[in-house]
Amino acid sequence: MSAHIRAALTWAMTGAICALIAGCAQPAPPPAAPAPPPAPKLTPDQIDGVYRGTSTRFRADSRACPSPGLVVLRVVGGQFQYRWNGRTTVDASIAADGLVQGTLGEIVIEGKLTGHRLEGDISNASCAYHFRATKRSH
Repeated sequence: MSAHIRAALTWAMTGAICALIAGCAQPAPPPAAPAPPPAPKLTPDQIDGVYRGTSTRFRADSRACPSPGLVVLRVVGGQFQYRWNGRTTVDASIAADGLVQGTLGEIVIEGKLTGHRLEGDISNASCAYHFRATKRSH
């Protein structure tokens, strides 16, 4: 076989192998879905009002934990106080994105306002409660 034919066959085999490898390669993944648009910011009118509901205890490692029960939250200027027990109230705020946050010492409130429903958890090292309240008036 001549050198010329051998070179042509080598190039043909190289091309065939490359075609096989390319044919076995995984197709490119589809592009990622676009991120959802940010939630619209809440206005003070949407946040402020009187919320009524209940709390349920989900941790009580101490007899000193307050009793769960009815919850009334008066939100003014995006701020409210949560009554932890007979002597202690915890200041909390509702941001324009609906996030609820507050602290007093080791007591922490975290939650979310969605529509007319205010829901979250309040806890310390020994006691923890989940609360749900619905806006009843402005």
